[in-house]
Amino acid sequence: MVELTEAEKELIEAIRNFKKSQHNPSIDLEFWIRELFERLLHD
Repeated sequence: MVELTEAEKELIEAIRNFKKSQHNPSIDLEFWIRELFERLLHD
């Protein structure tokens, strides 16, 4: 089983929260998700 890093867990939680807020999407949350993804991608 693969263990997730704290950054990976944070990204998953942020995506879940974003999906829960479909009726009232947060641009700031979407930006944060993209930032986390970019950090993980280039780390």
